Amino acid sequence: MRTWAVARVGYRVPRERFDGVVHGVFARACYIDCGGSLLTLATAGVSDGPTTLVLGADAPADLRYVFNPGDALRCREGCVRGPDVRLELAHARTWRAPPRRTSLSGSETAARVALARARLADGRRARSSVLDRGGSAVIADVENACSRLDIASALARIERFVGWGEGLTPAGDDYLVGLCAALQSLVHGNAARTTFLRRMRGFVASQSLRTTPISAHWLTLASRGHFNADLLRALDALRAERDVRNARDAIDALMAVGATSGADALTGILSGFEAWMKAPSHQLMQ
Repeated sequence: MRTWAVARVGYRVPRERFDGVVHGVFARACYIDCGGSLLTLATAGVSDGPTTLVLGADAPADLRYVFNPGDALRCREGCVRGPDVRLELAHARTWRAPPRRTSLSGSETAARVALARARLADGRRARSSVLDRGGSAVIADVENACSRLDIASALARIERFVGWGEGLTPAGDDYLVGLCAALQSLVHGNAARTTFLRRMRGFVASQSLRTTPISAHWLTLASRGHFNADLLRALDALRAERDVRNARDAIDALMAVGATSGADALTGILSGFEAWMKAPSHQLMQ
């Protein structure tokens, strides 16, 4: 029986009791199906998240040598047991999304958005996405509909993004996760925006059967306002980070996630800022 400690546990992970089955295993992440929800068991260095368990530095670097699809995992009283493996949760720190920081001025945020666009353009030269191949016009339509708070038009266009692309998390879904995160950060108590976002979230949550199980999980979390640490840091880089180098590092770290997943999520974030930073005067940030 191999035993490793879990260093950090997301705030939505049931620490005392769950039963799961390994859905898929990759070098740095193992996805555990807990009946309607997925947990992510990740190696050290992977981003924290609401449903992520991050192993300590002494754990193996490649989880494919530890788990297999179909393995049963059982958590009881702070200990996860599987075939020939035991994961201790007793001393794991709970990760939570950081508190909201004081916002930058409008001009400073605009400068951060310009920085993010430049970094994204550089990254796209090396690794393009389906969003770069026929998606720009639809993205512009989404931004326009969100800017006008035209929920019917927005949903008609957002629908195209669900499941659009290849891989475990299609590019269109990553875009929607980023869009949800950005709009949530820019609501600012505005009643009309709050209503718009609530309806958009409801629609995103209703689309889970149209994409992959892993991507459906991230969309469901986004529809409830829950996001991973790397995405939140990039979002913070645009709206609150005063140190330009820290902002650039956070943007680059998000873009490094997956083949294009991080860049696609950043594209969604920038769409949200494009829509609600240039909205009509009655919607402007307070």
